[in-house]
Amino acid sequence: MRPLLPALLAIATLASGCQVLHPKPPAQGAIQGPGYTSETVRYRCDGGTAIEVAYLEFGHGESFAALHHQGRTALLKARTSASGVRYIALDEQHSLRWNTQGDEGFLSFLAADHTAQERTLLNNCKAEKAAS
Repeated sequence: MRPLLPALLAIATLASGCQVLHPKPPAQGAIQGPGYTSETVRYRCDGGTAIEVAYLEFGHGESFAALHHQGRTALLKARTSASGVRYIALDEQHSLRWNTQGDEGFLSFLAADHTAQERTLLNNCKAEKAAS
């Protein structure tokens, strides 16, 4: 299975506890468990760089993402955004930001320094269609 999925499944197990929810049926290629659904999406960005993002959504509204970039796996939590969804790394020392709107996204980095400016790492990332 994909390397990011075990990390998300561990979060799902801890966060859902014994609560049983009745979520909607999973999308094609998605995984569904008690109180959560998960899906991995592969994006192709400017310059041909590919990135995979595993999404985990709970029935009570919390969402997480995991992605692997430059040899590190980052776990991110969804935050409110003016448009789309902004995922912010749980690790402030390696603070990646994954911003999505529809089937597109971009990856940025913001150092833990209060004077730092956000820097775009991957731009114009478009979800690749799943093979049938």
